[in-house]
Amino acid sequence: MSRRSLALVLSVVVSACTEGPPPAAPAHHVARSSAPAPTATAVPAPEAPTESRDVTFVTTDGVTIAATLHRAPRVDAPAVIFVHQLGSTRAEWAPLIARLHAGAAFTTLAIDLRGHGASTRGPSGNLDWQTFGTAQWAATRLDVLAALAYLTGPDSRVAPASIAAVGASIGCSAVIAAAAEEPRLGTLVTLSPGRAFHGFDAITPAIHLDDRAIFALASRDETDSVDTAQAYGRITGVPAYILDGDAHGVVMFGTAPETLDRIEDFLRERLAWARLAPRDPVAGSVAPPPTSLGSPAPPS
Repeated sequence: MSRRSLALVLSVVVSACTEGPPPAAPAHHVARSSAPAPTATAVPAPEAPTESRDVTFVTTDGVTIAATLHRAPRVDAPAVIFVHQLGSTRAEWAPLIARLHAGAAFTTLAIDLRGHGASTRGPSGNLDWQTFGTAQWAATRLDVLAALAYLTGPDSRVAPASIAAVGASIGCSAVIAAAAEEPRLGTLVTLSPGRAFHGFDAITPAIHLDDRAIFALASRDETDSVDTAQAYGRITGVPAYILDGDAHGVVMFGTAPETLDRIEDFLRERLAWARLAPRDPVAGSVAPPPTSLGSPAPPS
């Protein structure tokens, strides 16, 4: 081959090498540059609570309180403490707790008040609510404070971003009195609150809660509860919900199932824990919990 022919061949080869497509980019660069822009997606609704267990803890005056803890899947989920009415147990809250475990679960802690259910062990022997005087009823606020201490302690294995408390009848008095001593109880729900069931003042402590939210529900025929609920509304600016009839405390869930919706909506809005799934419509009425007396606490 002549020198001229060799030079021509070399020229063609060099041209083919330099004018072809550029080398492929490294694999990581291709993946990053070709990925679509991120888009906002809805967080899937959490599953049912991962744990339900019975627990005990001791109040500052030495009473052992029995409770049921339902831990939400998220450790920082808001928590709700439930305090039952006179002569009942924590089981009465089952319909409402079921609501708060659906869609986006709360952590819930339902307690047996001292002298009720499984909370009968005191520092000096057994306790029975039927023998309580005014001082012992007033001490039930310590049961709520002990529940709060348990929730915020290491044994609960949760770290709630906020905590609410829900009470029925004399349980309302315990919740209000505890909140007056503990600012972390910033959101309260009271069903059939009384001005002073068994001499347990539930108005004076509430006066100190004007920076909180108290959603009070009462039946129209229970005039003391209506007056107390409306007083809470004037103190905190949250209108009371007055329904027809004489259903007391959690018996409202059976006679007026919409109360479940109203309480759930209030808690989710106040604690910023929105439902992430549609709420199932209530099919008919909800049977009143069998452990509830369904009647007002008698005067002291």
